[in-house]
Amino acid sequence: MNDTPPPPPEQPQVSPRIQFREARQRRQNFVFSVIASLMVALSLLSILVFFQILPVPFLNDFSRPEDVVEADGVPCFPEGSTPSDPSTIHATVLNATGRPGLAGSIASALEAQGVVIDSTGNYQGQYYGSVKLTAGRSQVVNAYTLARVFQDSTVRYALSDANSVTIIIGERFSDLPSNEDVAHLLSSETPLKQAENCKVLPPIDEEEAPAEDTEGGTEEGAEDGTSEEGTGEGAEEGAPEETEAQ
Repeated sequence: MNDTPPPPPEQPQVSPRIQFREARQRRQNFVFSVIASLMVALSLLSILVFFQILPVPFLNDFSRPEDVVEADGVPCFPEGSTPSDPSTIHATVLNATGRPGLAGSIASALEAQGVVIDSTGNYQGQYYGSVKLTAGRSQVVNAYTLARVFQDSTVRYALSDANSVTIIIGERFSDLPSNEDVAHLLSSETPLKQAENCKVLPPIDEEEAPAEDTEGGTEEGAEDGTSEEGTGEGAEEGAPEETEAQ
């Protein structure tokens, strides 16, 4: 009896053509699997972004609108702006302190440099800062030009007179520089400095309202015949901290 096991059956020979087709099929299956997985992932991501469950991680500068300044906010002057010629600037000077004659003396110093003073008077309210200059859209560059004269001054956006800057002298105001320094600060040699955390101007003011009311108009027209500040009666006691131009 022969105990030798029978030889294993011979494997059928696979032609090179069939091997090529099988390899190509495996590659195609792999590629299709990867594409299907990516499409599922992108679809899921799109759904999450569409329903704002997931924030957009790119193009934020294009998808987020610029912050536009609002009333009493700090406006940015347009890029590339240069200081205004003092003779083209109209200003109203208001005194929010108890020091008589202060608005008149500041107005005279600015007028000596060519600034056109529309009026002076007392501020209807209280302002505890140094100097605040309020301006509408068309007067922001003029306000920044004048702000260089005052230490610790701030420029604020307001729907005010389209042709004038309102200068509010506050309790912390110390004094103006000398006439020579004022002339230098108002010259074109001193560049404008953009305020920190400023916001861009709106495309157009919603309305143009008159400038802030003064008490008794100009100093010379005050009914009581006193100087524009008198004894501080214009800054009413118990009034709100400040009344902004609307």
